[in-house]
Amino acid sequence: MMLPKWLTALLVLLQEAWSTRRDAHIRFLKLQVEMLKERLPGNRVILDPVERRRLMKVGAEVDHKVEDTLEIVSVKTYRRWQREERGGREPGKVGRPRLTKSLRELIIRLAKENAGWGVRRIVGELKKLALRASRSTVRRLLVDEKILPDPERHAPKGVQTPWRKFIAIHMNVMVACDFFCKTVWTPLGKHMAYVLTFVHLGSRKVFVSPSTLNPTDEWVRQQARNASMWAEEEGIDIRFLLHDRDTKFTEAFDQHFKREDGGAVLTPYGAPVANCFAESWIGSLKRECLNLLFCFSLRQLDHVVQAYVSYHNKFRPHQSLGNRPVGVQEDPAPQEAQAEVGRIKRQRWLGGLLNHYYRQAA
Repeated sequence: MMLPKWLTALLVLLQEAWSTRRDAHIRFLKLQVEMLKERLPGNRVILDPVERRRLMKVGAEVDHKVEDTLEIVSVKTYRRWQREERGGREPGKVGRPRLTKSLRELIIRLAKENAGWGVRRIVGELKKLALRASRSTVRRLLVDEKILPDPERHAPKGVQTPWRKFIAIHMNVMVACDFFCKTVWTPLGKHMAYVLTFVHLGSRKVFVSPSTLNPTDEWVRQQARNASMWAEEEGIDIRFLLHDRDTKFTEAFDQHFKREDGGAVLTPYGAPVANCFAESWIGSLKRECLNLLFCFSLRQLDHVVQAYVSYHNKFRPHQSLGNRPVGVQEDPAPQEAQAEVGRIKRQRWLGGLLNHYYRQAA
């Protein structure tokens, strides 16, 4: 029996509408799978044997024609699974075997008894003992145990090294210092100016010396005396002074800060990250201020730097202090009406390079 043309046309339109809606649903599901995979370590999903059988069972319902919809594994892997299924091969366990308790204890023992051994050295020693563990497994175990996996490299975040522990314990009685340079353009040509900065680790308060073209021994000693007077005024106890091995830090400079329970602490060779507090502050100064300006005299350079120091010590929020300015212990009380911002005023320095915003008093 022939269907009327109008009914046939209607059925075709309904089928096309259903197919379009179905394709949209498939694209929507595939997009969600892609987004989930991007958030996984290594951007891949490892299926266990049960999950693999479930996927193959559903795939068989469409004769394993899954090229357009398969996202969780590659098509090549899926075809391999088909061949193994036809050959009667059972899927094996996935992932690396877990370390035994005794092997974990041995790895930790090797790391603690040999402070200079890294992951490669430990893996080699295990191989000599006919024991197997991958480098990534050993590294992950050491990080979990808060042991530095590579003593000759930077420690991963969260790993407590002796240096980090020393810094953390003495934050309130330690000041980090370092030199930075700025080119000064004069009628007689360009010159390199040197400035010495001091950062108190606990409060993040900063003191900066006047600039000079010639940082002599006498000049450096005078900055040590100035820093001591600043620390006394701010109530800062400089038990430890942290700096690198720059030759501009003379013996007389270190002698000024020497005391029975402290003194100058030199960072390791070739490890600028060990003085990260001073390095970070200098980087902020250059990015937010100095790199955007030309200086034509030492006086101008001092004005620019001191303006930034005043801004830093009074108004600039610091992430390490909970995004609060130096010396501010509590956040301001929240406004009752969130929709009403009120009148916000701006205080500017250096032509608007540095800005402080505050709420105008009623």
